[in-house]
Amino acid sequence: MNTFGVTIFYSGLAGAATIIGLLLVLWKYEWTKRNSIYLISLAAGVLITSAFFNLMPEAMELAGESENIFYSPYFFALLGFAVLYILEQGIVIHTCAEKDCEAHSFGVIAALGIGLHSVLDGVVIGVGFEVSFTVGLITSLAVLLHELPEGIFTLSILLHAGMKLKKAVIYTVAVALATPIGALAAYILLRQNASTLLLGNLLALAAGSFIYIGASDLIPQTHKISRKANAVLVVLGGLFIVLITTAL
Repeated sequence: MNTFGVTIFYSGLAGAATIIGLLLVLWKYEWTKRNSIYLISLAAGVLITSAFFNLMPEAMELAGESENIFYSPYFFALLGFAVLYILEQGIVIHTCAEKDCEAHSFGVIAALGIGLHSVLDGVVIGVGFEVSFTVGLITSLAVLLHELPEGIFTLSILLHAGMKLKKAVIYTVAVALATPIGALAAYILLRQNASTLLLGNLLALAAGSFIYIGASDLIPQTHKISRKANAVLVVLGGLFIVLITTAL
């Protein structure tokens, strides 16, 4: 398997998903805002199930049990969760339109924060393909599904913050490019004969970040706009990952 090729291809798809979200806002803003909740619901199920059903079991198999808790995949999963929590508390980058969030009064800082998040998404894809094609594929699907609404909300946030359209589009495109950049960085760094312990704990770190994004950013959005389809799509997203993991 050409690890470099698949890493760049799938991280590029994830970045393209952000661009598609941007284009949807430019094309039909009100329609996109009204219906993006369905994609968010699906992405929530995919992310959380990927973390528990795919990433953590693979992390435990690679890293194994450790007498030192600080080398344990469970510690790194908690660390991934905590890092994103601290990051979002510090620069406030929850995925929701600013006018709907009283705490969110930001512009460029938000774009930088979301861009950093996209870099981490790329790193997750790079680590996944370094472990195996199956892990990389499922991780890429999870990232791709939440990158599309991220493109929608990034542009929406910047526009609501008063940024001019051209500048807001440039920032959103930069956020999209951050994902393949993060994947390329991970590929280069992990070429240095990464140990199974390191790979396992990086997967656990990714699992913690997936759980945080799904539970803190996406699930609350499904509660804000209460529709029966939301719950159905969350469950379907989870079942999709179970089925594709079993099949592969």
